[in-house]
Parts: sequence; structure tokens; C-alpha cells
Amino acid sequence: MPRALSVPCLVDLLVVEEADAIRVLAVEARLDRGVPVRAPPVNRMIARRVAAVLQLDGRPLPSAAPRDTPGRAEARDALEARLAGRPVEEAHLDALADHVAGRGGRALGPLVQETVGRLFASGFRASEETWQAARLLDEAARSFNPVRRLVWALTGRVTGARRLLAREVGGDPAALHTVAIAVHNLVVSLERMRALAAGPGGFARYTPEQAASLCLAAPPRVLRHATARGATAHGEFRDGTLVVFCLEAARARSLAHDIAFLTGSWSRCPAQAWVPALLASVWQRAAARRP
Repeated sequence: MPRALSVPCLVDLLVVEEADAIRVLAVEARLDRGVPVRAPPVNRMIARRVAAVLQLDGRPLPSAAPRDTPGRAEARDALEARLAGRPVEEAHLDALADHVAGRGGRALGPLVQETVGRLFASGFRASEETWQAARLLDEAARSFNPVRRLVWALTGRVTGARRLLAREVGGDPAALHTVAIAVHNLVVSLERMRALAAGPGGFARYTPEQAASLCLAAPPRVLRHATARGATAHGEFRDGTLVVFCLEAARARSLAHDIAFLTGSWSRCPAQAWVPALLASVWQRAAARRP
């Protein structure tokens, strides 16, 4: 069952780690993204922190946009269709396969960032600077450290990192989310794949689809807030309750792709088919290129 953490007039959280509960709550009409209007102060602080990072020019990135944001669903569907018709460049696919096969080469972080960045901007070139900008934005979206956040605010580092990456992808909000936030899950997936290939049985033990399923990394946590009081078989919530979906913990127990991408919900990831297909393709190519 989900775990509730509530201190009156301070914080009200519902932490969900079970796949079945996430499936139910992900389609709950009274749960939304964004900053709650009425909520305890800690809830508002957490929601505002995330919203301040996952935005571009004051507008939320697609991954943070509330359900009723005009054009949100249409843009997601268009991106999903676009990804279905955009294969990865051969040079990048070979480099990813070399990494999984245990060969030397380019650092994985910038390589993956450039691979996904090219889906949106044909001239995107990842560098140590763009990769460190992505790491900073991802950390800023998750950090609760008040000292670190104060330093970031005083130095403007987070704003600078966001501007750098937005400029490199032509100001595309979906591309910014991809090269700054989503890229880290793909890096983790490929690191797991490299370890799987080096383990007992290696490439001969798993089909490409099995390897992709085993190695797929979901976002550690995503947030929703309750817009009204409600109750389901998996927990109760009040207006302003902050609901934390622990996607990676749930996916690790079930190996379910629908949990990693929230398939079937209004906030599903448009890369729900593209990412598993890429991982399977990399595994297959790596098996053919192994030493």
C-alpha cells in the first residue's frame, strides 16, 4: 500500500511504489501536475522547486505541464509520431553498441545526449559543457539541499544551464526536456546493458527484447498533486496532497514498460516505443560487434 506522511499545516505526502497502485492513480482525474493552489507549505515548496527548473521562458516543459494545458496532448501525440519515423544515426548507434560491448570510446553521457539531441536538431553537438548543464538541471530538479539551491540562485547557474541547452536545440521545449532530463534515464539503461553483457552468459543469454526490458531505467520519481479530496483502493488524498510515484522502484519489481512510461495515462511519455526499440537495437548490434 502507498505510504502516507502527514504533519498538519506542514506536509501531506502520499508515496506510491507499487505498480498496480501507480496504474490506478496515474489515471485519477483529481491528480494533476504543476503547483497546487491549496496545500501545506512543504508541498508547495517541493512543487515550486520542480516547476522552477522544468520550465522555459516561464512556461512548463511538456513533462511538467498540467493536464488542461492547451495543446499539450496534441504536441505529445505529434512527438510520438515523429519519433516513430526518426531512426538513430548509424555512427551513434555503432558508438552505443561499442560501449555495451565493452569497447573503449567516447564518454557515454555526451554520446547519449548527442544521440537524442539529433532527433530534434540535426546540428546538435554534445560537449562536456552541454553534458554538465544537463547534470546540473537534473540535480536541481531533485535536490532538497537549501544551501545548494541558494548558491544556484545567487550564481544563476541553473538559469545559465537551461539557456545553453535551449539554445543548442533551437528553443524546442520537448527537446530541452530530452537533452536535460530524460537523457539520464537512457544513460542508466545503457550502463546496465553493458554490465548485463559482461555478466554470465553475456549476449547469448538474452534476446534483444529481454535485455531491453531488464535494463530499462524509469524516472526515479514523478510528482502529482490532488486538486480535490478523493479515495481509491490504493489510498486516500486531500486537496493539495502531493503524490509521489516511485516509478523506478515499481518498474524494478515488475519489469513493466507501462510503469516506466505511464502508458495509458494522460501523461504518458511519447518515447514509450522508441526507447525500448533503441535499447533492443543497441543490444543486437553490440552482440554482433563483441570482441
